[in-house]
Amino acid sequence: MLKLGEYHEIDARDIAKYLRDAGMKVDIKTFTDCWPDSLYYLESRMSELKDKIDDYELKDYEQYIAALRSVLAKGATSENLGEMFEIELNPEVEEKRQRIRDIAEDNLPIEGDLTDEERRMKKLNEFSALMMDLTKTSDGKAFVRRLLDRNRIEIGGDVDDRLNDPIVQILIDPDDADETWTIKTTKVFTYTPQAVVYIDEFSAIQVDELDEEFKELYDEEFLKINYMA
Repeated sequence: MLKLGEYHEIDARDIAKYLRDAGMKVDIKTFTDCWPDSLYYLESRMSELKDKIDDYELKDYEQYIAALRSVLAKGATSENLGEMFEIELNPEVEEKRQRIRDIAEDNLPIEGDLTDEERRMKKLNEFSALMMDLTKTSDGKAFVRRLLDRNRIEIGGDVDDRLNDPIVQILIDPDDADETWTIKTTKVFTYTPQAVVYIDEFSAIQVDELDEEFKELYDEEFLKINYMA
């Protein structure tokens, strides 16, 4: 098998479709890639944030705290807090995750009025929008976990007034921080779905059957296959 390249899983499946349409034997090996990163966050009372971040960000954090109040009032436990918070903040979270899986696995109906490139771009744009939406939900969940820990709030216990003006930890760029701010750091890992595309060397002789669009979009891959043929 010839290793054609390593791609984001969505791009890999698009490439594989072009190749299969040309009659080539294709194999895809998926994996999850990850890399470490250092995150910096500002520690502050919620009431002090308005002087340090913009109104758009502030509304997000207020929304996270409101969702936390709601699920705690509904009797959330340590076991189901994360799930209840996600649904409270983003009621269609599971439908959006399924949509992402459908896009990644190419399980969506074909829209005949679009070119292959238009379909690819539409899927990538929708995938990006959904990921941004779910990332915000994930960020909210991480925010309230830090809030609960920093303010020593036990789930199921008596909250009293500790959510009125809690100590919060906000992710920031350290270069944007004021020297008077309390800045802390933590290590995190980012995960992304990747895939390696392979083709059978003998099926490379089908190179002339490849769509012209493929040759334009993936010129390096085309040259590699053409040379093998």
